[in-house]
Amino acid sequence: MFLSTMYKPPSLAGRLTVWYTLVSTSLFALTIALIYFLTAAALLNQVDEDLEEDVAEFNFILREQGLEGLWADLRQEAEADGSSQILFRLYNDQGEIIRNSDDGHWAEYLPDPDFQYSLDSEFVVEGIHLPQHEFPARTIYGNLAATDRNYMIQITESLEERADVLEIFQLTSLFSLPFLILFSLSAGWFMSRKSLAGVEQVTNTAIDISNGALGERVNLSNQGVEIDRLAETFNSMLDKIQLLIRGMREMNDNIAHDLKSPLARIRGIAETTLTGDQSNGQYQQLAGSTIEECDRLLHLINTMLDLAETEAGLTPTMEALNLSELIDDACDLYQPLATENGLVLESNLIDKIIINGNKQFLQRLISNLLDNAIKYTPSGGRINIDQEIVGSDVLIRIADTGMGISQEDLPNIFERFYRCDQSRSKPGTGLGLCLALAIAKAHWGNISVKSTIDEGTQFTVSLPMGAN
Repeated sequence: MFLSTMYKPPSLAGRLTVWYTLVSTSLFALTIALIYFLTAAALLNQVDEDLEEDVAEFNFILREQGLEGLWADLRQEAEADGSSQILFRLYNDQGEIIRNSDDGHWAEYLPDPDFQYSLDSEFVVEGIHLPQHEFPARTIYGNLAATDRNYMIQITESLEERADVLEIFQLTSLFSLPFLILFSLSAGWFMSRKSLAGVEQVTNTAIDISNGALGERVNLSNQGVEIDRLAETFNSMLDKIQLLIRGMREMNDNIAHDLKSPLARIRGIAETTLTGDQSNGQYQQLAGSTIEECDRLLHLINTMLDLAETEAGLTPTMEALNLSELIDDACDLYQPLATENGLVLESNLIDKIIINGNKQFLQRLISNLLDNAIKYTPSGGRINIDQEIVGSDVLIRIADTGMGISQEDLPNIFERFYRCDQSRSKPGTGLGLCLALAIAKAHWGNISVKSTIDEGTQFTVSLPMGAN
C-alpha cells in the first residue's frame, strides 16, 4: 500500500502490475512465513519424539543391563554426539545426581531445586536457553524402573541442527524472494497487457475514427465477457453515430434543396423587378409572389423549431380536452379542400373522449395527417376518420384510398425531410409526419402506419385517455 501510494504509474497496465506484484509478493511472504513456522514446529516436535523414544530405549537397557550397562551406553552416545550437543544426568530416588555426562559445557545448567522427583506423567519436556550457549536446547525428564529401585533420567539436547535447518530455509527464502518479485512483475505485466488488449484495440479504433475512418469497427476476439461487451457497445454506438451523420448529411441536403428553390424564386422576382419596366399591378403581383415565397421559408423554419422543441420535451401546458370535438373541428376545416379536390371526407367519432393534451399541438397532428391524405389521394377517392377505445388508449384511424406508400419507403416516412417523392415536385417540407410523431410521443402516445401501393394508407394514432 505504501509503495503504491508513493509510485503511481501513468498507465493502467503499470498500476495493475504494481498492485499484482504487491499482492503476490505479500502472499509469497506470508506463505514462506507460514512454512517456516510449520517447519520449526515440526522439527521441534521431532526432537521431542526422539527424546521420548530415547527414554523408552534407556529404560529397556536399564532393565536388561543394569545401571552400569546403561551408563556405559550413555557415555558412548555422549562421546559420539559431542558433550556440547547432549547432556545425560541420572537421578536416584532421592532426587540426587548419581551420574553426569557434562564435562563443563553445561555447568551453568543447574538442576532446579524446586523440581519434584516424582513425575505425574511418564515424560516432562521443557525448553531452555542458556546465556553461554548460542542455540537453545530441549530437556526431557523420564522415569526409569529397575528391578530393585527407580531412577530418573534427564536428557538435554542442543537444537543446533534444527537451527541450521531453519537458517538454510531462511537463506533459501531470502535468495528466492527477488526472483519471485521479478516473476510477479513479469506475470503482472503480461496479465495486465493481455487483459487490457481489448481496451487498447477500442482506443486505436477510436483514434482511427477521429482521423476520419468512420467505417472502422472493433474486432471481437473472445477476450472476456466484459471486453466483448465493451466492444459490442462501442460498435453499436459507432453504427448509431454513422447513421446519425448520414441522416444529418441527407437532412442538410434536403434543407439546402428546400431553401434553394424559394430563394432562387425570390431572387428571380427581385431581378425582374429591377430590370423590367412593370406597371403598378405587376409590381404588386411580384411583391405578392415574394411574400408567398417568404411565407414558405418561414413555415419551414417554424416547423423545424416546433419539431426541435417537441422532441426536447418543451411542449406547452397540458389540459383536459375533448378529442372528438377537436377532430370534428379539423374535419370541418379540411372539408372544403377535400371537396375542391373531388374527395369524400367522412368521420365516425365517439361523442366525447377526454384526454390530457395541448390543443394547438394536437390540432397540428391531426391537420398534418389530413393534409397528407388529401394531397396524395387522387380525385374520386375517400378519406375516413374513426375512433376506437382499446383499454386505456384511444385509437384515431385516418385512412385514405390514395396512391399508397412503398414498403421501401415505409420505414423512413417519419424521418426529417424524408419525401417519398424524391423529385420533390409536390409541395411540402418532409417535416409533417416527423412533427406528428413527435407530438404523439410528447403526449405519451405513438403513430403506426399500414399502406398498400395504389390501394391506400392508414395512419393510427394511439393516445392515453384522461379522466372524464
